[in-house]
Amino acid sequence: MDNTYLFFDIECANCFGGVGKMCSFGYVVVNRDWEILDEDDVVMNPETEFDWYLFDPKHGCKLAYSKDYFRAQRNFESFYSGIKKLMETGNRRIFGFSVKNDMGFLQSACERYGLPSINYAAYDVAKIIDGANDLKNGKGLEEWCRIYKVPCEKFVSHKSSDDAKMTMLLLKAFCDQNNETVDSLIEKNRGNKLSIEKFLEQREISRHNKEVIGKITALYGKKAKAFLTQRLSGNFSLGFKIKKDVDFSLKIAELIYKHGGILQKNLKSDGTVVVEDSCSPEIIKDLNGKNLKVATVSEILEITRME
Repeated sequence: MDNTYLFFDIECANCFGGVGKMCSFGYVVVNRDWEILDEDDVVMNPETEFDWYLFDPKHGCKLAYSKDYFRAQRNFESFYSGIKKLMETGNRRIFGFSVKNDMGFLQSACERYGLPSINYAAYDVAKIIDGANDLKNGKGLEEWCRIYKVPCEKFVSHKSSDDAKMTMLLLKAFCDQNNETVDSLIEKNRGNKLSIEKFLEQREISRHNKEVIGKITALYGKKAKAFLTQRLSGNFSLGFKIKKDVDFSLKIAELIYKHGGILQKNLKSDGTVVVEDSCSPEIIKDLNGKNLKVATVSEILEITRME
């Protein structure tokens, strides 16, 4: 069976609480010759309120249908089996633009309605094109379409099916310009593929990190009323490389707090910066020049060590 290629996009009524509530699922399916085999804009009732800006004429992001039209549709549960079949069809390659966001919206919809996760993997057209152009902070869909001369005049902004078509046409233009087929492009971008299992793993890590960072943030500017010792005093901040490991950062932050120090988010002067043991002499000299003391992680651990 020949490969088919599905491009999809999702719009949400709101993302309150960090959870997107889907109100449309647009897609287009093409063959290796970019001929359209199937397309639709699956509009549904999100069964929640709409964020105010989505229907504000002064705002750039406006949904393609009225609130009443959305409200008159069935909910996600009614469309689940059809969407699942689309995404899980064999020999199908799936694409989106900034697709991790859309994967999150689809997963959230499954969870909201108590339905099993849909098992698929997707490639991110944004990452493919950003990477090919050596961009770390990429451009939006419409901007890339202008650059690759994809005609977008007939498309409605934030209509899911139109955004899916624009994503497909953008990838086609990119392939044409680089003398690639979609299959050869996939072969070169295997590392770009994100499965739902990997997405869920990354989401769990992100949630954990957010929780830990929240605990660190809660300590900023606080002095313990009851502390283990007073071996530390004054203001402290964590060096950049220390902050990369959020769990270890929390451990050091709590030691500073429990032993009499005051943790600050940043220090400009008059305090101590905690750095990794391998911190270069140049960085230490620079910090000292700003009237900041330096303590290595090992020094903090030794000072606060309880016999």
